[in-house]
Amino acid sequence: MKQQPEGAADRPAALGSADPAVLLAEIKALVGTAAATTVAQCKKVGLGHKPCGGPSSYLIYSTEGLDEARLLEKVSLYNQLDQAQQQRLGLVSDCAVVPEPAVALVGGVCVANGNGDAY
Repeated sequence: MKQQPEGAADRPAALGSADPAVLLAEIKALVGTAAATTVAQCKKVGLGHKPCGGPSSYLIYSTEGLDEARLLEKVSLYNQLDQAQQQRLGLVSDCAVVPEPAVALVGGVCVANGNGDAY
């Protein structure tokens, strides 16, 4: 009988055996340097999950030369894995709301602008 990885029984079936660290590396590779030619190409998405709800940070990315649907799919899966792990381990947080940053184009690269927490 094939043994499931630890915690696999607690994960939703759609999450499979995805490794959050590998998925985060894939996300970072997709985003790359977040190069853009216009600020309209600069976007953000919540990344990670706080035990009290909401994202743990924001990912700044550029749509230039990016398969945005693929990135958002990977981010969604990562967020679900993060939440499932927190629930499995019974983690808690300070429940502080992470400020959502604005985005800006600086030197041809999309960056967070303002007080928000960005990755």
